[in-house]
Amino acid sequence: MYTKKELAYAADIIRRIARENHVSEAQVRADMLTAMTIGRANKDPLIQAQWAEFHFAGAVPTVEEFILWTAEKIKQPVIRH
Repeated sequence: MYTKKELAYAADIIRRIARENHVSEAQVRADMLTAMTIGRANKDPLIQAQWAEFHFAGAVPTVEEFILWTAEKIKQPVIRH
């Protein structure tokens, strides 16, 4: 799981996105939750395998957890089969 400091950093990212796009934080969160819901519903086995690697604190991931997890995934080297 993520530390309070990491989650606070992700919350700051949400604030910056909102400010830079002249929308509310609530709108950024709603848009990200919609994208996460669509992504989690994707039936592609490769996509489902990625989501299966995502460990989060509650029943569904928070936007902050998603940002941190995505950042970790981006940092990992791509393995091509």
